[in-house]
Amino acid sequence: MARRLFPDTKRTIGAGTLAALIVIGVEVFGRLDAGAMLWQKAVSVGGALLFVGVMAVAIRNLGNVIVRHTQSHIGISHAGIIRLGISLVGYQVAVVTALGMLNVGIGQLLVGGALTGVVVGIACQQSLGNLFAGLVLLMSRPFTIGDQIVVHSGALGGPHLGMVIEMGLVYVVLETDDGVIRLPNSAVLAAGVGPRPVRDPAPAPHVAPDPAKGLSE
Repeated sequence: MARRLFPDTKRTIGAGTLAALIVIGVEVFGRLDAGAMLWQKAVSVGGALLFVGVMAVAIRNLGNVIVRHTQSHIGISHAGIIRLGISLVGYQVAVVTALGMLNVGIGQLLVGGALTGVVVGIACQQSLGNLFAGLVLLMSRPFTIGDQIVVHSGALGGPHLGMVIEMGLVYVVLETDDGVIRLPNSAVLAAGVGPRPVRDPAPAPHVAPDPAKGLSE
C-alpha cells in the first residue's frame, strides 16, 4: 500500500507547492491594470491558466490518495463519494483563485453563480437529493456493504429484505430473494431500516398415527 501511495502523494505535494509558487509569482510580477506592460499581463494570464492546470493535477492525485487509503475501511463506493466531494471543493477553490489572479469581480460572479445554482438545483432536485442523501448515509452509516437489512417504506413498495451489495451516489443496491433491486438514496434515508430478521427453522412435518399399526400392536 505504501508503495502505491507514494507516487500520488509525491505528485500531490509537488503540484500543491508549485501552485502556491505560481500565485506568489503572479502577485509579484503580474499586473492587469491600464498601466501594465505586455509581459506583466502575459504573466497574469499565463499564470492563472497554469495555476488551474497544476491544481487539477493536485486535486486528482489527492483524490487517488484518499480513495486508496480509505476504500479498505469504508468501501469503494463511499471512498468515491469522498473523492467527488474533494474534487468539487478543490476545483471551486482553484477557479475562484484563478479569477482573483485575473482581477475579475468575485462579487458579481457569486451573484450570477447563486442564480445559476438555484436554476440548476430546481432542475436537478431529484439527483441532488440522492447525492446528498448518499453523503448522509456515508457519515451516519446505519448499514454497510454486506449487512442483511430490511427497508420499511410504502413508497418503495416495501418492505425489502436483502443484503447490501453496493452503496453508490444515487442508489443503494440490495440482493434480495427475488433478485437485485436498486433503491434511491433519498427514499432509503427517509425509510425505516433495520436488521433482517433471522428466519425460524421450518417445523418438522406432522405425521398422523397409522391406525393399522396401532391395531397390530
